[in-house]
Amino acid sequence: MAEANIDDRSSFERAYERHAFEQDAAANARSDTTTVHGVTILSAAGADGRIELSRSTRHVGEGNPEGDTVFVAAFRSHDSAAEAAAPYSGSVEPTGEAPGEAADDYRSFIDQLVDAAKGARFKPDIGRGEERLTGFHGG
Repeated sequence: MAEANIDDRSSFERAYERHAFEQDAAANARSDTTTVHGVTILSAAGADGRIELSRSTRHVGEGNPEGDTVFVAAFRSHDSAAEAAAPYSGSVEPTGEAPGEAADDYRSFIDQLVDAAKGARFKPDIGRGEERLTGFHGG
């Protein structure tokens, strides 16, 4: 688990480095993958802007309707374009990616991660006196 600050973009880059992004995005680009790799935001921003996040995976069909965490999957823009052009291609040809393109994808992902962290809404913790805990519970 790592910490980042929603007011400090570089803290997200330290918590999820470019190399980790490239590994996760490459794994997500496989057409036969059953899990996607990325980052899970584990907490809402505190008064000081700190959040907890973790590198993680999710099953491709997994959702989180309760909003307990926020998962952001790592994808490169050229992977989806290449797959759309040749969805059944099994070749391992060089992508011809421009030198700055991978860096742009990483920057875009970090921007998406920061935006998700700023907009993340979590359910309040259940504690003593919580309305959801009152009443008959069987027995």
